[in-house]
Amino acid sequence: MDFTIISQRYAKALFELALEMKILDRVNQDMLLVQSVTVENPEFKRLLASPIIPPGKKSQIIKGIFEKHLERLSFRFLQLVVKKEREAYLQNIAESFISMYKKFNNILPVKLTTAQPIDDEIRREMLILLKDATHKKIELEEKVEENLIGGFVLNLDDSQYDASLRKKISRLQKAFESNLYVKGF
Repeated sequence: MDFTIISQRYAKALFELALEMKILDRVNQDMLLVQSVTVENPEFKRLLASPIIPPGKKSQIIKGIFEKHLERLSFRFLQLVVKKEREAYLQNIAESFISMYKKFNNILPVKLTTAQPIDDEIRREMLILLKDATHKKIELEEKVEENLIGGFVLNLDDSQYDASLRKKISRLQKAFESNLYVKGF
């Protein structure tokens, strides 16, 4: 079975239970923590994926790391994931849950990449424009990438708007390469 299907099914089960128990926000914070731990600790991720380490040992390690920091439901869910031998999917399950939470709460993650950091006024104006255009709460992630030269790249949903100078220069280069009258000189 595909790992995305498995991850989404587990995440959906946890989401629905957390919603029913009215602890959705807390469980979302727990899944953010689980995602963070798995992303920032490649050794932990390798440990979870290892077929050599028995599930009992993995369960003890997860207990030591998460028991005091998670809601009871979240912790028991992690134990269930290990018991069902799906711990290798833990990061994907957490990411699927977070995605469901954002969709449920009408939150749109937006990634803005610029050549230089933007000031507060531009950030505020961009958030207003995006909120008006999408009618959603905007979760803005900013990234500075100097090789853009200037301008910005905006990613939201499955769309990308590239208004960078790097892209414009690339288009000009392609236009010059296809110009039949200039090539011979």
